[in-house]
Amino acid sequence: MSLRLLKHPFALLAVLALAFTLAASGAARDVSSLDEVIKRVQDQQNNTTSLEADFRQEKVLKLLASPEVSTGRFVYSKPNNVLWQYDAPRRLEMLITNGTLTTYYPDLHKAESIEIKRYQDRIFKYLGASGAIDELGAYFNFTFSNRADLPHFVLDLDPKSKGIAKRVRHIKIWIDKKSYLTTKFEYTEGDGDITRYEFSNIKTNAPVAQSRFSLNLPPNTRIDAMKLQ
Repeated sequence: MSLRLLKHPFALLAVLALAFTLAASGAARDVSSLDEVIKRVQDQQNNTTSLEADFRQEKVLKLLASPEVSTGRFVYSKPNNVLWQYDAPRRLEMLITNGTLTTYYPDLHKAESIEIKRYQDRIFKYLGASGAIDELGAYFNFTFSNRADLPHFVLDLDPKSKGIAKRVRHIKIWIDKKSYLTTKFEYTEGDGDITRYEFSNIKTNAPVAQSRFSLNLPPNTRIDAMKLQ
């Protein structure tokens, strides 16, 4: 995975998927070590066909006096369909399907399209393949915390090299001890900007209509073809 892609919203899916796929299925068992958590992630990735959740996104940027907060809905369907719907404070839809990322700005009557076929397999590998954790392990050191006085487990990922740290300084994931669902996810970019996600109403492996992954753009929408930098 090219870590330079993390500056672009669609590339966040690769690491965000790690958080989502920690959701457990069937009878819960005690998780007390990092090895057990990783094994659980790998099992879940193989068994996950769809994901849906409401999200709250908070960006802490050096150039802004206060955090920028957005809310919306995330939908994923195996093998390679993803939709981010931002409802507030500005409407925005980001759709990945058929090897293309389309970002739609309804209020501006504008859309941007980017061809991502060359990266698609790597991105969705994190959403459905057992080798994803091993690949992340090549770039990050994992630390697992299990404090008895807290209702969640915590996974911290720190970069193994200065080159990676220039792009991503830190990733942190909170996992509810009762449901084994990820409740919060945070990553710090190389420049110090922080992005946090909090999830609610998470559903796994529920049927998702294919029509969810289609943008019905009005006739007056301007569509710009972009190139991935």
